Amino acid sequence: MRRYRGHAPDRTRLPGLRPLGLLLALPALVMCQHTPAAPPAPSATPSSGITGVVVLWPACPVEGVPGRDCGARPTEATVVVRQDGTVAATVRSGPDGRFRVAVAPRTYTVTAEGPRGRPCPPVGVTVRAGAYADVTLRCDSGIR
Repeated sequence: MRRYRGHAPDRTRLPGLRPLGLLLALPALVMCQHTPAAPPAPSATPSSGITGVVVLWPACPVEGVPGRDCGARPTEATVVVRQDGTVAATVRSGPDGRFRVAVAPRTYTVTAEGPRGRPCPPVGVTVRAGAYADVTLRCDSGIR
């Protein structure tokens, strides 16, 4: 343990910071604090919404060849849910093409943009209170 001769060091100051430096750093410290996420919109309840899958279709150049599994292929995409032309929700489907989004009970139009901007025709869906409606969005794979 070191002993000080004369006066004791000022332990109220942080080493290397002058009072002015501490005052200048204070706003940055306050800005770095975590702010909680906003609560969900009152109209969107977790008990109702839309679930679905986004697929690329067709998956083979020639559909209907015996012995070939040419089912639709799941894909990642940005899914947009609109109500009367206004965006109600946007969600990203996973690598398995699946997505889930909570929205209020109403009628919606669901669209998606597949890989490389491939279009997915819009699908109309009605969400009922306390339930999730299921949709499949078929994006054009570009295979002919």
